[in-house]
Amino acid sequence: MDVLTPAPQQARPQYGVIALPGDLSLPLDLEAMARGRRTELEIGFGNGEYTVKHARRAPDVLLWGIELSPACVLRCARRAAGLDNLRLIRTDARRMMKELFRDEALDRVYMNFPCPWPKRRHAHRRVTARDFTDSLAAVLRLGGVFELLTDDEPYAREALDRIGNHAALEGRGFEVNPARSVTTKYERKWLELGKPIYRLTFVKTRPFTTARQTWEGSEVHIRTRRRPTEACLNALADVSGGAGDARWSFGRLALERGPEGGFLLEAFSNDEEFDQRYYIHISPRDEGALVRLDRTANAFLTPAVKGALADVATRIDAPEEPEG
Repeated sequence: MDVLTPAPQQARPQYGVIALPGDLSLPLDLEAMARGRRTELEIGFGNGEYTVKHARRAPDVLLWGIELSPACVLRCARRAAGLDNLRLIRTDARRMMKELFRDEALDRVYMNFPCPWPKRRHAHRRVTARDFTDSLAAVLRLGGVFELLTDDEPYAREALDRIGNHAALEGRGFEVNPARSVTTKYERKWLELGKPIYRLTFVKTRPFTTARQTWEGSEVHIRTRRRPTEACLNALADVSGGAGDARWSFGRLALERGPEGGFLLEAFSNDEEFDQRYYIHISPRDEGALVRLDRTANAFLTPAVKGALADVATRIDAPEEPEG
């Protein structure tokens, strides 16, 4: 994880394809970044074998990859040395796809062998979930394509039915064992074992938009009414909280050395499966304090991160109980 946080890219050129949250202004201006190239997105790229091969074979494409696993992001970045048309982001596509990309920003989105999440309680995590299909329909251009590859036939049939019935998406293909110029490790393995592979293709046929989060640039600043006392700050360590699917906890507290002064509070957040680690900066100001993400933090402002910042401010403002 440390590689994904404060170190400057020029110090780690092999990781230059990783787009860090602190360097991004959302939604992304893909038109300026692409410079006339097509824009594509792969969701859940795993070890990055397919991703890097596809990017090398398609220099006319600006390819984005979203993946939850930090280890997979680093592995793919190492494979991608020398590529200038690939950008990797460690985040949860279900939450962040529509925040990262404007309406009609992408020419193509694809997923290779996503988890089918067969249990009923995990249905909201499938690509057939309405929140995901709405996000997908919003970010694709008119005529843009979503491609899904799976080895699970019931999952493929469900996706064909549900995604194909979306108001803005139309099913255009259901192929068995399609010939592809670039394949994944699992694809080759299943084909060698005689296991069928299913490729589903959907096209965006109508304009569509969906509700998005309002972004306050890349930061949230919260001013407290009270100035934090030493007891209040020490009490923040090892505290945890949550709201809905968002969870957060605090670790060590340290005095920051430098021109800004203040304190650094280690924080961890979880939005379902998406974990982030960062520091919260607490700066005493006049009669109160300023609570924000530290300048070195590379975290997306998910509900859990915002909840953690608000929790710190609330605890500072809470009246302290008298001793004894």
